[in-house]
Amino acid sequence: MRVVEVPVLIVGAGPVGMLMAALLADQGIESLLVERRDDLHLAPQAHVINTRTQEILAGIGVTDEALAGITTHSGDARFVTWRRNLAEGDLARIDIGSPGYLAGMAAASGKRTANIPQHHLERLLFAQVSRRVRCQARFGHAWQGAEHNEHCVVSSVREAATGAVYRVRSEWLIAADGAGSPVRRSLELPMVGETNLAHLITINFEADIRHLVKDSPSILFWVLSAAAPGTFIVHDSARYSVFMTPYFPQHESPADFPLARCERLLRTALGDRHMPLRITSLSNWTMQAHIAASYCKQRTFLVGDAAHRFPPTGGLGLNTGAADAHNLAWKLANVIRGRAGPGLLDTYGDERKPVAERNCGVSVANHWKMREVTAALGLDDDKLPTLARLRASAPARALPAALRSAVKRMLVAPVDARTRRVQLAATPRFAAIQRNVQQAAEAQMEHFNTLGLDLGYVYRSAAVCGSEAMPSGPPMATSSVLGVAQSFTPGGRLPHFRLKDASGASATSHDLVGNGHFLLAGFGRHGKACAGLAAGASQRLGGLPVHGVDIGAVIHCADKQQLSLWNRGLPDGVILVRPDGHIAWRHASVTDVQAEDVLAALCRVLQAPVSSPLAATRPPFNTLAKVHQ
Repeated sequence: MRVVEVPVLIVGAGPVGMLMAALLADQGIESLLVERRDDLHLAPQAHVINTRTQEILAGIGVTDEALAGITTHSGDARFVTWRRNLAEGDLARIDIGSPGYLAGMAAASGKRTANIPQHHLERLLFAQVSRRVRCQARFGHAWQGAEHNEHCVVSSVREAATGAVYRVRSEWLIAADGAGSPVRRSLELPMVGETNLAHLITINFEADIRHLVKDSPSILFWVLSAAAPGTFIVHDSARYSVFMTPYFPQHESPADFPLARCERLLRTALGDRHMPLRITSLSNWTMQAHIAASYCKQRTFLVGDAAHRFPPTGGLGLNTGAADAHNLAWKLANVIRGRAGPGLLDTYGDERKPVAERNCGVSVANHWKMREVTAALGLDDDKLPTLARLRASAPARALPAALRSAVKRMLVAPVDARTRRVQLAATPRFAAIQRNVQQAAEAQMEHFNTLGLDLGYVYRSAAVCGSEAMPSGPPMATSSVLGVAQSFTPGGRLPHFRLKDASGASATSHDLVGNGHFLLAGFGRHGKACAGLAAGASQRLGGLPVHGVDIGAVIHCADKQQLSLWNRGLPDGVILVRPDGHIAWRHASVTDVQAEDVLAALCRVLQAPVSSPLAATRPPFNTLAKVHQ
């Protein structure tokens, strides 16, 4: 049987799997990416790409211009709107792109959250993977199982086109194969959390709906209708959108939603029964909130949806997965290259699992909190299954189709009439209800603005050195979801500030990190020593990439006053920043930082002994071309 040898086998060529391959390749590590699908996804699926994910994408060479080319909303489409159907006026509307929130985002990052459909992002990532010689992607190749031993993983992979099975011998196996992850299941790693939060039918369709939404340029429309409840995701109002509507398995199944019925539901939700449209695909899915009990087992790691699945209420799933890959890639690369001890890999789950648990909890809370809007309207979400139960009953099934439709109209008419009177504020009573609905909608802001979750998490693990001289906790934003308080706290992300640039080009602190290297940055009296200290540490650690910089010499003058604030009022300091942009160590003292201090911090992060740092070694599996028959 044919055997392929490669340092890392990645199962799953979704966004997280492809990002993982590119990140490893940029640090000199070869990988093989296998995907059971024949091609990339054709439907949008996830669509919120946050600031942190865009920073990570920039690190692999994805330009702002490339992302702008696949972003499907202009700056004015910043609203989330509630309506009875798209053709009628607003019941409520909130501005999720307010000047205050955007100013906070600009202060914390050079990137801005955007609406980028997943199938467009996948093509951009595939182009990145394809141009790297150290990674290879094979579609139509299904992972079937693996044998594990102390030194490697031997996987069986089946090529769909020929039926041939071959083996892949790898040092490490990465499960990026989605929520149903065959790799995770083979390891018998349980998922912990809430199941069956909701069941939904997804209708992808092409239509020009600009005439329906022009008065409220919104990314999301929530349809509060008894006849066709659901949510519109408007990717491109001139071309294509998505409508999701619930179904209730105790009374019906996806088989009860054929194309004709889905078109009727869609037209009802649009409020235009005659406009041209084409349904391009139908699918069904179950909303769940699960975290893997462990993110690794033996020589296998879980990333993305294989490790966690959240409700989409917050747009956190794909973005959490991107940060998983970013966290794991530099650690895996350093272990493979012999620059770090295996204990460094244990910190992957220690750091990323708490982030997933936090994001999952917020997503679930968002899901249930949305009921406040319908409750303010005077509707009871728990009664939504009633129609499904009646349709499934034996008497209803015996009725002619026309009569069944008449009964349905009779049942939903009072609800929709009430909703329409609220929308029109037909009387003072209904005007008061409309104000309540608006207030309930405004209380949903943490559902749509998540800067604190995107950027504010602080790692606690063996790969972060604490500082006894400083307070233990990081500064806190007013809302841990909406805002982020930047600081030099170990475990937190390097603050965002502008750099001097004589040419006038835009550059920030985040351009100083990444590409697999550590950053030793000093300010005040310690700044000038950092270049020499970094070079010395790099030499003693077998060529480990460590860059030194004097922050005071490169920071834009307008941001200089922030340095002392980020360091808790102290004018001098040194920070060690990991390749993923998180601060690993801080020296905040008037005493000079010593070479041994820097070396000790690096060795602690890398889980390598200070007295005898690990020497750089060549990976045992070092070429995709190494194939045995």
